[in-house]
Amino acid sequence: MAQIPQRTFFDLTQDGLVIGEKIQRIYPEFDVSTFVMDVRKEMEGQTIYNVTKAIGRVLRHHLPQNYSEALAILMNYVDAEAIPIPTPHPTAETETCLRPISHFIRLYGLADFDTSLDAFCKLSKYRCTRGGEIREFIIKDANRCFQRFGEWVKDENANLRLFVAAALCTRGTWQKWLRPFIQNPQPILALLETLKDDPDARVREHVAKDMRDIVKDYPEIGYTTLEQWSQDGSAETEKILRQALKYQVKIGDKRAYKLLGLGMPQELEKAQITLIELQTESQSQPINVPFRFSFSFQSESDDSQTVLTYYIITYKRLTGHITRKRYRFSQRKLKPKQRVAYEKSLFPLPSLKQFDDGKACLGWHRFELEVNGNVIGGFDFEVTAPKDHKHS
Repeated sequence: MAQIPQRTFFDLTQDGLVIGEKIQRIYPEFDVSTFVMDVRKEMEGQTIYNVTKAIGRVLRHHLPQNYSEALAILMNYVDAEAIPIPTPHPTAETETCLRPISHFIRLYGLADFDTSLDAFCKLSKYRCTRGGEIREFIIKDANRCFQRFGEWVKDENANLRLFVAAALCTRGTWQKWLRPFIQNPQPILALLETLKDDPDARVREHVAKDMRDIVKDYPEIGYTTLEQWSQDGSAETEKILRQALKYQVKIGDKRAYKLLGLGMPQELEKAQITLIELQTESQSQPINVPFRFSFSFQSESDDSQTVLTYYIITYKRLTGHITRKRYRFSQRKLKPKQRVAYEKSLFPLPSLKQFDDGKACLGWHRFELEVNGNVIGGFDFEVTAPKDHKHS
């Protein structure tokens, strides 16, 4: 019989058993042995990184069916396990013990909205929850969430303020985007206005990430906000602007160049090249295997020329929407008639990694190669279910 790979092995003693025994001290009816077996079953085919998520799902079946009663038990458990003074970075033991509670709230907490927000507040102070875990609450009732956030951004606990900054991200690789649900970003910008001057550098860094997404989703209001912020002239704000406009500079957005005082981006002419080869190892790509591709092209010019290369991955999201992701690959100056070859291994891409609910973007994908703004070649490929790794 094949052994379970170490990276997907659920450690009974360090995770499920320890958590189960601690909850049992608070809730004597908790069946630890059955709980551990259920978590092991839930972990089949999952990676070690999904342990806390699996525990959060299984907890629902081992606590009172009334969500509020179950949450009260878990928050008593949090009080018993949390360290007296919150720190910016919790110990691995604390995070392993408390992160499952955050996943439990994310999955089932809409049943008692306000109490769940209180629980998120407490957990975030110990840095044992992440901004993406409150996403469904924002989608359900953004106004109630933003009202609470308005209180939290003034809290003395930096971890709580960081949680708010992370929750305001309008995009996200492993979570639903807020853009379809929030037409007016002004409530988000009002919160970021406060957080941009936060004394904690971690919070300001997240503000820059939030503004990076807002500039993409709401470009006019995003740029207007950054232009207003730039007037204070502080070093911290200038850093936020540079981080927020990093992608826009990369793609040559003239408004970003002007705001950052970089002059004007270089205009590249259509490349005089011939694509020699573009291929992948396989047209069938298992989701848990690195995606590898290679290509070569040759300059047809008698003069030197600058070539800026991007690769593009297009795929259908779980919602049915088509997503086109564009990544910068390289920029170099080709000598006359020079031929160049590249190869690269990618893992993971947003579509090439399992989502936290066990679903993934399988099926049709397209890879394209772009040089100086023009697509010069591409191919279709299929992303398939995970490939089994046999271990002797």
